[in-house]
Amino acid sequence: MQTPTTVKISFWIFLIGLILDLVAGVLVILSGIALLASDSSATAEGTTAGGAVFITAGVVALILALVQLLILWKMKAGRNWARVVLTVLEVLSLGSLFTGTSGMGIIALVLGVVAVVLMWVPASNAYFRKA
Repeated sequence: MQTPTTVKISFWIFLIGLILDLVAGVLVILSGIALLASDSSATAEGTTAGGAVFITAGVVALILALVQLLILWKMKAGRNWARVVLTVLEVLSLGSLFTGTSGMGIIALVLGVVAVVLMWVPASNAYFRKA
């Protein structure tokens, strides 16, 4: 069975978000390296973090994004378990609404919700049942 347009659009929305997550992870690592090189730390909302913390957070973000990328490819291939995992991850990300999300964060959340809805419309359901 050919991949429905709804699944393709959902895939691309998630993929663009993952690419942005990968870029953000690299930027966090680079920030950590810069902090280590300058022998300083960053302070935000009363919390101070050194370069090692930034590097660790960036590496963890990259690993999580790569795992999610694997799950995304499985979703596009019609694996229902991958669709469920992506849905759960997106529902969990809605919790960030309660932590003061920026305008870009809200746009990302809305796009994520759209991607999830597209994975569960009737055309997508038929595709996942047959695959």
